[in-house]
Amino acid sequence: MRTYNLFYRQAGDFERLVETKEIEDSENILIQVFTGITDTNHIREVQKEVKRCFSKAVLIGTTTGGEIYNGNVFEGSTVISVSVFERSRVKLALSEEKTSALMAEKLAQTLSERESKLTIVFADGLNSNGDDIVSAFNRICPNVPLVGGLAGDGFSFKGTFTFTTDEILPHGGVGVAILSKELYITKHYNLAWIPIGKEMKVTRAEGNRLYEIEGKSAVEIYKEYLGSAAQELLPHIAIEFPLVFERDGILIARACLGIDKDGAMIYEGAFKPGEKVRFSIWDTGIMLESTAQALKKFRSSPSETIFVYTCAARKYLMGREVEVETKHLQNIAPTSGFLTYGEFYNFGNKNGFLNYTLTAVSLSENRESRAVLTEELGEEKNREPIRFRALVSLVNSITQELVRANRELKQLAERDPLTGLYNRRKIVELLEEEISRAERYARPFSLILADVDNFKSINDMYGHQTGDEVLKEIAHLLQRELREADALARWGGEEFIVLMRETNLTEGMFVGQKIKNAIRDHFQDKYDERISLSIGVTSFREGDTVNSIIRRADMAMYFAKQRGKDTVMSY
Repeated sequence: MRTYNLFYRQAGDFERLVETKEIEDSENILIQVFTGITDTNHIREVQKEVKRCFSKAVLIGTTTGGEIYNGNVFEGSTVISVSVFERSRVKLALSEEKTSALMAEKLAQTLSERESKLTIVFADGLNSNGDDIVSAFNRICPNVPLVGGLAGDGFSFKGTFTFTTDEILPHGGVGVAILSKELYITKHYNLAWIPIGKEMKVTRAEGNRLYEIEGKSAVEIYKEYLGSAAQELLPHIAIEFPLVFERDGILIARACLGIDKDGAMIYEGAFKPGEKVRFSIWDTGIMLESTAQALKKFRSSPSETIFVYTCAARKYLMGREVEVETKHLQNIAPTSGFLTYGEFYNFGNKNGFLNYTLTAVSLSENRESRAVLTEELGEEKNREPIRFRALVSLVNSITQELVRANRELKQLAERDPLTGLYNRRKIVELLEEEISRAERYARPFSLILADVDNFKSINDMYGHQTGDEVLKEIAHLLQRELREADALARWGGEEFIVLMRETNLTEGMFVGQKIKNAIRDHFQDKYDERISLSIGVTSFREGDTVNSIIRRADMAMYFAKQRGKDTVMSY
């Protein structure tokens, strides 16, 4: 195969390329157009010129956040890449569906063929959900790598376009499948962001709309961690400190596009409630190391052309440094591509949607590598990256220490130091939550209050240390007999309390009998004084408060004592 890259300046440039290189019309030709000019009149001029030269070749194009021509990165220009395959065929698909899932499903169904070796998709950059797109391709074309990305518009966020030879789509997307019996594909991606600080749970998100982290608004979280002035700089400051998280073992970053009127922060990709996110910062050292790995990989593999689809946010942050990677790739094979609003990438057994990442794919129809050996990236140690990583390590170490300290403080605040069970304060908190739940959803729950019979005699006869061991033993036995859904606490002294969710009074009495028998049988003949439990059981009633339900359980326990101990009573 051969690839010719053209920096398109004016009408006639493409026709001259075709004439000079003597490119003959064929369905084996893939033309990719990357333009930073979002004027549809300009796109139509390019389409007309391509149609004058070819009727069989396949064209897919996109507006961009930047264009890559022979390893150099430009803005507001048009780059045309012409790949002429010798033994491969190119199949086109397009969809004007406005919902990402339907659009992707239509593209994937059209492009799904047995001989498909690679799919390239360009989709609307402002309304598409990249995760929906990769989900459809993973389902319909599970064994075919997906590359490409979301269209850009130079960060104006006014409108993006994808197009073919005949169509210009303000919504939807276009794609191609490369069909071949012999096509060698090598992939590489580079995410040079280091997670920093503590993990935070996403508590409310709808697709790519992030509302809450740790129960606070996403905007408030940025303000809390980056300073009160950060709110005035949003969403731009969010681009410099992206949120990262792990999904399927892969570290993924998310780029913020803006903030909606309802307070949602809108990102290029989706978040899932429950995912743990962290802030991150850029590391030039990691970028250079990853670039060196890519060069070694592509040099040792067949590479006749390289397509790069990389996040536009990288140029926003890196400036001209963004060319370091692509210029070195150009030394291996003709390199072209565009700066995306989110890029697709294949991780071997699954496609994913990324942000802030450079993705590169090299293609070859020949087994032997044609790569020209070039100088390696310099490995001289730079003091600044070393200092930077040392600072990151210091911050993360301090964060881990604080997380451990907070965990220990929480343990002290919630747990009884002797038995390790919940303490009085925590069980009251859980009771308040369960009462609210019972009132809202009309769900039952029951409460057990148990007192150790003859405990004072154990202390007097064997000493307080033995008494403490008895309490710990009882705590262990109760935990063993109860469900995971039940909450067990030391109420005070020799009293224990059990909150049993989704349990009515009859069921609560059954549990009371079970734990009474377990304690009696375990301590049978172990001490001169008989150790047993007097147990009171009650269940939630409409209008209950924490005090009222505990008071009834205490009364039931008092009745059990009056009945001769080692007894279960309800009230």
